[in-house]
Amino acid sequence: MDKGRRKWGAIIRIIIDVTLFLTMQYLSYRGHREDVDSKHQGNFLEAVKLIAEYNPVMNKRLSDIQVLKKRMSTYLSSNIQNQFI
Repeated sequence: MDKGRRKWGAIIRIIIDVTLFLTMQYLSYRGHREDVDSKHQGNFLEAVKLIAEYNPVMNKRLSDIQVLKKRMSTYLSSNIQNQFI
């Protein structure tokens, strides 16, 4: 249970940090296409992907989302972004 809590804590922290960064820099969050499979996504998803390059927990999460597609909550949708804002 503790391992799962740490994993989700790390994922949520990354999402909140990206949200705070974009807000403090007055940058837009979304692009034209927000799908995980899109080549060019908005600043929010692109920043999460960049962090995932260096963070194994987030990297695994993005890999799981791409493999399982719509069968899981991604916590990367525009609704979640709005809730954090």
